[in-house]
Amino acid sequence: MNIWIIAAALIQCCRHGRRPGAQPVRLAHHLPCHRGERWQWQGLNFQALWPLPGSTAKGNNHSCVVRIDDGRSSILLTGDIERQAEQAMISRYWRHLTSTLIQVPHHGSNTSSSALLIRRVDGAAALASASRYNAWRMPSYKVVQRYRQRGYRWFATPQQGQITVVFSAEGWQIHSLRDQVLPRWYHQWFGAPADNG
Repeated sequence: MNIWIIAAALIQCCRHGRRPGAQPVRLAHHLPCHRGERWQWQGLNFQALWPLPGSTAKGNNHSCVVRIDDGRSSILLTGDIERQAEQAMISRYWRHLTSTLIQVPHHGSNTSSSALLIRRVDGAAALASASRYNAWRMPSYKVVQRYRQRGYRWFATPQQGQITVVFSAEGWQIHSLRDQVLPRWYHQWFGAPADNG
């Protein structure tokens, strides 16, 4: 499984009338994302873990959380959930959270990635998507440390640029755009400071 296959699978499910999404959208063929929904596509298993059906949560805590696995490796896509939604999800479904990789919730903000979530996922790597030099200074230094203290390898787009995960029968590998261009000495001039600020 690779990120392109995951993207293709999500597109394919949408072509068949399934349009999972957190916020109710009044579009033809749109189905909101709810805990318990499952589907398969090309050997990938998709399982919606959050929000609960009938949830009245708004904003970030109504984000769709989906676990995707191929029988060997898995990734937990967490959207923008914050601590309150994490705790509610963990209290009900903690057995379903274990994943090889986690997309760090809410860009690594201080309002998410609770120690309990990080422990329950028990993953090998954390992937954070945030813009460089963002006004909110995400990902938070405290969040990065929480993942690292639990033994996760940390990858963040402000430092690594585009992150690509390649899954195969032999396992998985993570590549980043900066790793590919860093051998050219002049690219080091444009690196992000350690504090992203």
